[in-house]
Amino acid sequence: MRQDDQARVDSLSDRVASTQLLFLVICMIGSFGVLLAAVWRTGDLAAVLDPGLERLGDPKDSLPPAGPDSLWNPLLWVFEISRVAAMYVYPLVIAALVVGVPSLIRTWRIGDRRTFARLAVHTGSWLALGALALSPYGTQLHHWLLD
Repeated sequence: MRQDDQARVDSLSDRVASTQLLFLVICMIGSFGVLLAAVWRTGDLAAVLDPGLERLGDPKDSLPPAGPDSLWNPLLWVFEISRVAAMYVYPLVIAALVVGVPSLIRTWRIGDRRTFARLAVHTGSWLALGALALSPYGTQLHHWLLD
């Protein structure tokens, strides 16, 4: 493989790894950040393991207040965008795995161990998030976020 081809593949793999990490953090803030904010608001610590409307109320109630005065509140934007991304966790997991696995193979072939390790951790994290989302707890958390 030529030097410029290898640099192009390295750059693409680095971008894939960075994008995977960015969306992973966004999904975690959107699901567990909102969950922890709701638990803090209600004071029901056991609701972390059993999220639902009856225990935590509407997830939007735990976010910073929305309104004309708070339109420029950065916390509102971070939590709302993250919560919307967490609602689409299933397609995001599929996309992260579809993009991550070929990038893993590509970096393994060219021998870039640093990028391969980053991609392996990020793709494995998405795989674990997908398994969690498909579990009964993840399904319950997802249904609570959708309400």
